Amino acid sequence: MYYLREMPDKLTITVISGSVDRLTGMAVLVSGAVAMDVDVEIFLQLWGIYAFRKDKIRENTHLSEFEELGEEVMKRMVEKNVKPWHEVLKEAKELGNVKIYACSTAMDIWGVKLEDLEMVDDVIGAAEWIEKAKESNISIFV
Repeated sequence: MYYLREMPDKLTITVISGSVDRLTGMAVLVSGAVAMDVDVEIFLQLWGIYAFRKDKIRENTHLSEFEELGEEVMKRMVEKNVKPWHEVLKEAKELGNVKIYACSTAMDIWGVKLEDLEMVDDVIGAAEWIEKAKESNISIFV
């Protein structure tokens, strides 16, 4: 006999990039998911860890493409009152069920501890992340 259980809506996002454009896109998706009452879990790897460092999170202006437009893009974001990605993400965490995990291997690579990162709830390994991602309805790689 099979029992069907209703699966809660869950979005998992693996973040390997640390560029502002990709982090902004990720934060907007998280905010949208929270508005739709979707649980969100985020796994930070390599450059994602670096971007969440307390000493780096506010000074990052790196773009993944068209680096020469970085200054112009940042200026336009300010002119259009677009909040920085980390503020959008922080608000989403305050309003919904958003958990952020740091990759233990990436933490070792950067030589950082949990207290060195902003908004990160816990440190986990890749196998634990795969288990969490298997439970999600939607999985994204940024």
